[in-house]
Parts: sequence; C-alpha cells; structure tokens
Amino acid sequence: MVRPAPRGEYHRLVIKGFLVEDHELFASGVRTELGKGFELVGHAGTVEDAVKGVLENEPDVVLLDVHLPDGNGASVLERCPDVRFLALSVSDAAEDVIAVIRAGARGYVTKSISPAELADAIRRVH
Repeated sequence: MVRPAPRGEYHRLVIKGFLVEDHELFASGVRTELGKGFELVGHAGTVEDAVKGVLENEPDVVLLDVHLPDGNGASVLERCPDVRFLALSVSDAAEDVIAVIRAGARGYVTKSISPAELADAIRRVH
C-alpha cells in the first residue's frame, strides 16, 4: 500500500501487517518494535479469530505463530488463500518448519530474532 507523502516528499511504502500470537507479552513487543514502515491492522490469539481478522483486514503480511491454543498456524494458512504469511515460533524443529512451509508460509523465523531482522523478514515476504 502506498500512502501519499506530504507535498514535495517521496511516497513511502507502508506494509500492513496482522499479528497472530497468543502470548500478549510477545505481541506487545512486536507492536512496539516494528516502528516506521509498518502498520499493524489487527491481532488475534486463536485460529478462529485469526481467520476472521485476516479475511476482514486484508493485510499485506500476516505474522503467524506456529502453535496456537486451539490449533496450529497451518490451519490458518489453509483457510486464508492468497495471503502472504511469515511464520513465527519458539521452535526450530524440522516438523514445525516443514508443516507451515508446506501449508503456504513464505518464510519462517524463530522468536529469538532481533527487531531489525524481523522487519527485514517481513519486507522480504511482502
């Protein structure tokens, strides 16, 4: 999405993101750290709320927790076609990575990632 810049300035790309994360402390950190160039248009902590929120808000990129209290990230991916997903997890287990990549995620990062690395990963998925 390109937003108009004030007169005389170049246009700047703002990536609309949606965060699917059931741990509020981690979600709060992501919201705080993303900063310029990103707009979080929603947040959900369950599969059902994620599917509804993603379809209603039409984000550019969804940051998707791999493990949710009522299911897994792959089930969100399967119900939201034509959406770009970046999977987030504390796990780097091969089965977790393979499951979400096969379901359609365009990237996978662990939650130990730095804010700058996360922003870069979001841009690459976008």
